[in-house]
Amino acid sequence: MSIGEVIRKIDRYLKKEAVGSLVVDVQNKTDLEAIVTWYQLPHNTFIFASDADICNPDEFPTVDRLLDRLSKENKNFFVREISSFYMLKGERELLQELKELLSMSIAGHVIILTYRCEDYLRTLIKNDRRLENRIYILSGEQTPRPSLIFTIKGFKHDKSQTVVNGIHKIAKIIESDIAETIYVETAKSKTAFPFSLYSISEMRSPYEILCNFDRLTLELAQSFGTEEEWEYAVSEFQAYHTWEQLISAKIGNVQNLDLVISNFSLNAENKYWVWLYFIGMKLFGAGSDQYLNNAMAKANSPTDLIKNIYRLILEIDSEDIRFEAVYNRRKVLLRALGNPEDEVVNYCKIVISKEKKALNYLTDNTIQEKELVFKILDKYGLDYERSELLDVLKRVYPDLYFYLTPYHFRNDILDHYFQEYKFQKVINKIFPEFMDLVEQQAINRDYNVLLQPRSSFVENIDTTQAQTYFMDAMGVEYLGFIMSRCRDLQLMAKVTVCRCELPSITSRNKEFWEELSTARFPIISIDKIDKIKHHGEEGYDYSREDRKLPIHLIRELEIIDELLKKVKVNLVAGNFNKAILIADHGASRLAVIHETENLWAMESGGMHSGRCCPKSELDERPNSAADADDFWALANYDRFKGSRKANVEVHGGATLEEVTVPIIEITYLSNAIEVKLMPIDAPVNFIGTPEITVSFRKKAAIKIFATQSLMDVSVEIDGHTYDAKAVDDNFYVVSEMPDIRRAKSYTVNVYACGNLIADSLPLVVRKESGSEKSIL
Repeated sequence: MSIGEVIRKIDRYLKKEAVGSLVVDVQNKTDLEAIVTWYQLPHNTFIFASDADICNPDEFPTVDRLLDRLSKENKNFFVREISSFYMLKGERELLQELKELLSMSIAGHVIILTYRCEDYLRTLIKNDRRLENRIYILSGEQTPRPSLIFTIKGFKHDKSQTVVNGIHKIAKIIESDIAETIYVETAKSKTAFPFSLYSISEMRSPYEILCNFDRLTLELAQSFGTEEEWEYAVSEFQAYHTWEQLISAKIGNVQNLDLVISNFSLNAENKYWVWLYFIGMKLFGAGSDQYLNNAMAKANSPTDLIKNIYRLILEIDSEDIRFEAVYNRRKVLLRALGNPEDEVVNYCKIVISKEKKALNYLTDNTIQEKELVFKILDKYGLDYERSELLDVLKRVYPDLYFYLTPYHFRNDILDHYFQEYKFQKVINKIFPEFMDLVEQQAINRDYNVLLQPRSSFVENIDTTQAQTYFMDAMGVEYLGFIMSRCRDLQLMAKVTVCRCELPSITSRNKEFWEELSTARFPIISIDKIDKIKHHGEEGYDYSREDRKLPIHLIRELEIIDELLKKVKVNLVAGNFNKAILIADHGASRLAVIHETENLWAMESGGMHSGRCCPKSELDERPNSAADADDFWALANYDRFKGSRKANVEVHGGATLEEVTVPIIEITYLSNAIEVKLMPIDAPVNFIGTPEITVSFRKKAAIKIFATQSLMDVSVEIDGHTYDAKAVDDNFYVVSEMPDIRRAKSYTVNVYACGNLIADSLPLVVRKESGSEKSIL
């Protein structure tokens, strides 16, 4: 039926009296608008099923309200949208409603305008031929039936999408717009319309909404975020239209997300920043950072990412050629993450499964890992060759490596004793041969010959513009660490090794106070090391089973490092020209862990954990005790009865580690020192590798040039140390190196006052005559 025929039939119907309702079905928007426009006259009334008096917001129309009005008011009514609503409920309810509309009692005239219901109306006519003259079907091209997508309120869309707020607006948009898809912001569920003639899908979750915003979201598993996190992203998409725009604005350039991790710890408390960073790397990767990419590939959350960064290295054998590069990059990443404590604790529980090799997988980033280093050394320290262990510690825990670095006392007894002492302290063991050495020194007490009393040096120290720091209980064991840190900090340290007064307690060792303390620069006391050693402060207590390891050394090295940094700041600022670090006495860790103890019973009872005892006429001096005026001081690891055993470290006795103390004078090197080697009779040559010649009669000799005047210069070559003599401004000569006889390439380390100022300088030694054979 054409539109003209339909209009004529409607006109005839409107002229009749006492008639039932009429149904006119149209197939497309154009024809519907044509009919509506034709009858848009004052005496005609158009009613929409979505009108507020019939349909509440986000609800289906209450048809009874419509029927009530149609039955009471004598008007020409044109009713729209009923069929479009009932298509939501399915064919059965649509047919039932159309039958009711055709059979209802009306007061005037009612034309029901249906939309695309031809098939269903023909079914009605087929079942009841009497309806044929009350149903008119307009021929025409059918508008495709739209798909519906139910979504949440506030759904963001672009201009090309059709969105309605509520179920009550569906019919109007269907009959007035041509849209393949209509987004419906509704609280209704798809399950409420199981027989719908429209295709209905849901975009309920924020994740589904984001998939609509940016198809790149489909590359992200919904489990990558919580509902709250996806909702946050939806809210941000109000301002940004793609993931790339959002990540770039909130996190950083998506091409450089591997570099952005340096900002992680600054934003770690911002959970949305952390999550967006995770999402950004999931979508755009971590640039060329392979370790970070691998960690991200296996991560399903930001927590997973952090855990993977920690643990991924465990999949690589420590002897793998890739290990060092992976280790170094991982360490940088963990620092950027801020070393989250929970993950550190869990990692430490897992890494010990590597047994001896676990040491390779630790860092010095956290206190937990440092403590685990000592636990592993306690268990496996003897399984390592010392050189192998030092190589591992140099990478894993540099401060501990530098602590174990030899300090050259220029005396074989002291060199050997303290190197052995430090190693045993670190691995928490005492070797029988070292005990023999301790007992030997307890009798011989060679320090009386080897070391001058501290008081003999103090009066010669220049205190002009000098700040003195009193380092309570800082023995010479730390000198290797101190010298290494001074070099890193561009500080020059002049070390004087001497002995303290006996017994090795503070009250007997303050003779330097008046000499070094001035009105402008009164002595500053640094007593934290002593409090840790002597009083077990900061939780270090050997009496506790979980504290039987020398983990207090961690904090001791930190205290010294903090002081050296402070000294540098003051030297650079010109607050003083020199810092003097002076100790009252040392301390012994091995005397504490020495389990087989001999207790000497004396009349007056032991003091200072049994390391010394007041003299009494009734007592006989033990062979291992040194005469200390009115005290006896034990020079081995025995104890006098009557005093509580120490928990961490002890002093008061006369072992080398308790008695030997340093005086360290520190100045600032304003410029890095350049050092060159040359033959003893040659000028400075800054190009190429210097060469010297040796023969049966001619000993190896070298000349040294430094860009700054130095004191106490020495060189180390092939394991041998030789002193150099100043011969001219900035020139120094080693006139004879008798142990360097073989023709080959060497490396030379140059020291000034024990400070390493140049290392691994190349030197070639050649035979003076090619016919001579090597002596060795």
